Amino acid sequence: MITQHGMARLTMRALAREAGLSVTTLYNLFGAREEIVAALVDDAIDHMDEALVREAPLDDPIERCRAVVTVSIRSIHEDEAMFRPLMSANSRELSPARGRSRHVSRRAAGMQAVAIEEAMSMGLLKPLVDPLALGRQIYHGWEHAFFQWLSGRLDVAGFEARALYGLYIALLGIANESVRPGIELELGRLEALLTSTSPSKTAATSALTRGERVR
Repeated sequence: MITQHGMARLTMRALAREAGLSVTTLYNLFGAREEIVAALVDDAIDHMDEALVREAPLDDPIERCRAVVTVSIRSIHEDEAMFRPLMSANSRELSPARGRSRHVSRRAAGMQAVAIEEAMSMGLLKPLVDPLALGRQIYHGWEHAFFQWLSGRLDVAGFEARALYGLYIALLGIANESVRPGIELELGRLEALLTSTSPSKTAATSALTRGERVR
């Protein structure tokens, strides 16, 4: 319904009719429409979490940190027809006062925190900050890039480049000597993409397709 008609047509009555339920039953199961939107977002995050476990095992925690960014953006890109109106509605409807936006932030930050904590235990990152606090900082950078993409100021490749730049800036401050050169190299590559005076869609899209990583 979202991909075909947009969020404006996603009414409780239309959704109940499509699901073969009464409106009362739908309210009893989920609550208001914003609760259904929240459930869709949670479901999407669950799928991203499953992909991380499959594609980026914790034996390479720095790569896992990167994968949290790239897998989430890939998921959005692959189903943009649903994610763009859904996330736009999510940003408007999930009031911080009700804790929904904080819930999404906690889940996203928690994904990074797991990898950061493992990297600290392996001596790749210095244990100078709380992993969850650093995860929140990385998420804020991702969120800023996301809103730029949502408003049309970035294409998906630019979204990824800006979110990864924020990730590596955050990690650089506590990086051990064994991983610092790789992070600095990746920052240089991303900075060249982000500060180029010409449209960098071709180069950025090529990097996105190749799935380049810190080595």
